[in-house]
Parts: sequence; structure tokens; C-alpha cells
Amino acid sequence: MYKIMDEKNYFTLGKISFMKKLLFIVFISVSLFYSCGNNSANQQTGNTSDSGLDKSFNRYKEAFIEDMWKLYPGWASSQGYHKYDSVLVVPDEAFHKKEVAFANQNLDSLKKFDISKLSSSNKTDFYILENALNGFLFNVNEFRDYEWNPASYNVEGTFAEILQNKNASNEDKLRALYLRMVNIPAYYSAAKKMIKNPTIEHTDLSIQQNKGGEDVFKGMMMDSLHKSKMGVHEVQMIEARINESVKAIEEYVVWLNDIRSKLKPEMARSFRIGKDLYEKKFQYDIQ
Repeated sequence: MYKIMDEKNYFTLGKISFMKKLLFIVFISVSLFYSCGNNSANQQTGNTSDSGLDKSFNRYKEAFIEDMWKLYPGWASSQGYHKYDSVLVVPDEAFHKKEVAFANQNLDSLKKFDISKLSSSNKTDFYILENALNGFLFNVNEFRDYEWNPASYNVEGTFAEILQNKNASNEDKLRALYLRMVNIPAYYSAAKKMIKNPTIEHTDLSIQQNKGGEDVFKGMMMDSLHKSKMGVHEVQMIEARINESVKAIEEYVVWLNDIRSKLKPEMARSFRIGKDLYEKKFQYDIQ
């Protein structure tokens, strides 16, 4: 039970980590407003804190959340924050370096706050942030499931969630997804380069997921497109990009099938992560 990038699948390694990070962000967002309204209550109950420092920490959390959405736009979309719906991150080596830089920069930022002077709620947020950021570094530098879990690479779930957004017009959603689709070929090209020693189980799962996920493009998106009020030229442009996206997904599935044919049970990486990795992973996730 660990990390996966597609929001819709709950049964692979990585999904647990993904949900843990998701819940962590929701907690931080709620706590931000809670702590702003409870400084006076903290003082009345004897919890002395530097209100100026708490205000500064709250501003930091707001900036942190926005920066997180920029780094993980699909995650933002899945949580109802649609500012970055048009952006699809290419999960290549450069992206993982950005993740590491993001975590290290924010760990440095946390050091600027004197935790002993924060309110109780902000102390809690401080420790959650610190733990999560160290967890991000662990996932990128040690766990490295992006090298052995092909099911990490799956774009369809977020596209479906954006299409189901009731707060945007059909036309606006399709225009955002048109821009988002431009990176799908690069996304799967990066996946092929990143995967080095896949497990049999996650290879099989990825084949099933991506084959089934094609229906999001050939079904949901095409239906939305044909119901739209767009002009003929715009419809044709979006339809062409949908077809390009489906082709990229199909090519990834073909590539996975070829990889799968060469995987032998006695030689392939085990889906079991082992005691050492499990204990480290559990240490971060249990928080």
C-alpha cells in the first residue's frame, strides 16, 4: 500500500501515500482558517503565542498551498481547485528534481519559525508540514516507485474529474483539457524512460488501467465535445488532440505488454517493498 499518481485507483502501491498527502493539505487548509480565528481563544486558555509570528506562519501556509497546487496541478483539480486544469506535468527526472527542491526549500522556510512561540494549532501544522516534506524527499530519493510501478502513470482520472466539474461550462472545460492534452505524448514518453525495474503486478495493473481509461477520451470527452456549442474548426482541433492522446495511451499499453512478455517471476522485482522501506514509509504515513 503506497503511492500512485492517478487519483481514481485505490488499490496500488502509492495510492495510500497520495491520499495521505491529499488529507494533509485539506487539514492544513482547514487549520489555517481555524487558527486565524482562535488566537484570542488560545490566549484566554493560557496558550501564549506571538500573534505576529502566527500571522506570518498563516501567510506562509497560504503560499505553501498555492505552490503545492502549482507543482501538482492534477491533484489541485481533484480537490476542486481548477486554476491549473490546463496543466499536465511531465513526470520526468526534471520534475522529480523540482519535487526535491520544493521540499528542501520549504524545510528551510520552516526553520525560520520559532515553534515554541506558535499557537497550538500552528505547532500541529508545523509538525505535519515538516513530516510531509521529509516524506516527499523519501518518496523521491529512496522509495522511487516511479521506477518500478508502471501504474503510477495514468492521466485519465484527472481528465474525468475535470469534465465532471459543475462550476465550469462544458466549453471552458474542453478548452482547458485541450491545453492539458498537449503534454500527454511527453507524459508517456517520460514514463517509458523512468520505468526501469517494474513489478509484474503493477505492470499488469497499469495495462488494465490505461486500456480502460481510454474510454474517458473516446467516450466522455467526445460526448462532451459533440454536445458543445463550439464552432466546427475548434471541435476539429480538440477532436484531433483527443485522437493523439488516445494514440499515446495505446502506445504505452503496447510498450507495457512488450515489457510484460519479458518479465519472469523468478527474475522480476517483487511487489513486496521489504521491511526497511516499509518501516520508513510507515513512519511518514502514520503521522
